[in-house]
Formats: sequence, C-alpha cells, structure tokens
Amino acid sequence: GPAVCLFHGFPESWFSWRYQIPALVDAGFRVLALDMKGYGESTVPSDIEEYSQEEICKDLVVFLNRLGISQATLIGHDWGGSVVWNMSLFYPERVRAVAGVNTPFFHVNPLINPFSILEKVPIFDYQLYFQEPGVAEAELEANLERTFRVLIRGSSKQDMLGSPLSTANVRQRGGLLVGSPENPPPSHILPEAELQYYIQQFKKTGFRGPLNWYRNIEKNWCWGCSAAERKVLVPALMVTAGKDSVLTPSLSAGMEKRVLNLTRGHIEACGHWTQLERPAELNEILIKWLKEVHQKSSIQINSNL
Repeated sequence: GPAVCLFHGFPESWFSWRYQIPALVDAGFRVLALDMKGYGESTVPSDIEEYSQEEICKDLVVFLNRLGISQATLIGHDWGGSVVWNMSLFYPERVRAVAGVNTPFFHVNPLINPFSILEKVPIFDYQLYFQEPGVAEAELEANLERTFRVLIRGSSKQDMLGSPLSTANVRQRGGLLVGSPENPPPSHILPEAELQYYIQQFKKTGFRGPLNWYRNIEKNWCWGCSAAERKVLVPALMVTAGKDSVLTPSLSAGMEKRVLNLTRGHIEACGHWTQLERPAELNEILIKWLKEVHQKSSIQINSNL
C-alpha cells in the first residue's frame, strides 16, 4: 500500500506509535515507524549540529532513497511534527501528504530570534534549561523510571500527579523534575511492560542525542528563514489536543494562511501524548484523512478491514 512514515517526539521511540501501526496497516497502508536520530536503534552522533532540522531532513531523504520510496505521507508528533512540516517545505516532491499531531506549522519570522520568543513564553522555559550540555542529561538519566513516570502521563484526573509537571520556571527551580514526586505512581498510559521498554532504550542511548534536538534552535531558525516565503502546498492535517499544556490548540491558529490544503482534527479530552492517551480517536482521524487524500490521487488501497 501507499507508504506512511511515523515520526515520534521527545523523549520517545518508534514504540510510541504502537497503537497506530496495526490500525494503519489494516487500513491498507505500508507503515514505517522510525527511531529518530539519537534514539533507540538509530544513530547517536556526538556533534550537536547533527541534530539540526536541516541534517535530519537530509537523513530522511537518504532513508527514503534507500528504500526506493519516491513519495510518502509523513505524520509527526512533537519534534517529529517539526520534521514533517520542514520536509513539506524543503522536499515537497518527496511528500505525498503531511500531518502534525499536536505540533502546528510554525511560520518562521526572519526578524525575530527564536530565543527572544522562548524567554517571553513561560511554558517554554524548559527548552532554555535544556541548552547547556550535560545539565538536563544528568537530571533525566539519574532515575529513568521516575523520569518516564513523571513525563509520560495522561490528562485525566486519575493520572495526574499531586504536583503536576510544569515546564515553566524550570531554570529557577533547578530542574524539570524538581517538585515532582520521587516515587511517582504508575502512569495509566504507560503500563509497566511499556515503561520497561523505554527504560531499556534510554539506558542504551542516554538523553544526550534527544536533548541535542533542542540545541539547534537558532540553527533551525536560520535554515527556516531561507524558506520564510514558502507555503505548504501538499494535503495537510493538523490534529490538536485540548489538554496539551505546551503545544496548545491556540498555537495552530492561522495555519491556513501558510498551509493551503489543511484539514483539521481535534481531540478535546487529550493531553500531549495523543497516540497513547486517545489511540482510537487519533486512528479514526488519521485513517479517514489518509483515505480521502489517497483516493483523490487514485492510489490503490487494499484495506484489510
């Protein structure tokens, strides 16, 4: 079937798409879920610049070439969302369609340095905390079980911690996890077996590679400025989540000005970890859109449903 590539975010794994992979395959698509650079079974280069959006997109073109895939639909969550939007701008000939899950298309303003924006928006303070190599690594790697149990939680009341994680004032607090429980209860969206898989993967790679994605903010901005006047012309989908406290639905307002063929989906009772928290709702949105996109282009889909 038509190729669909799934790109995860921070701090995750191809495994974050485990509920989407079989559903998309059953709907007739060829699914490729990647470990992004710095994660799991992927390469983990030491140079920070290797994790810039420009380098990552170049890598993905090589990946598609090696598999003989001329075009694919790209679906990304969190940092994976940034990748797919950039692919649609810089390599539109390789993108059949593009979808951002939680992550909107951010238009680059050549006149405004991104760090000035991060300084002004309290919820993005964690990204500034991540800038100094070694600091966040030490905190997040100290107790991997605690790290993932604090970070990957659902938005329901029963899954919320007594002291919810805040991405604001992280530098002032002295760490992202400061103020969170030392022994958090199990997460409803990350059962024990799945938690152990993440722990196993990060014991192998550590957090240096994943954090290096954040250490290319200015480099990414400079690259984005070279395409500041371009628009996304391929069919696109934006899925927002009503309870995502960082990638809020409001950040996607006005995307239609730059993303000309945009379809929207929304899941209100959902936080940041959409694939894990509301898999059935997300799958329904994705499959409906994918079938519409590919039927319009007359690509044969052999559904197993």
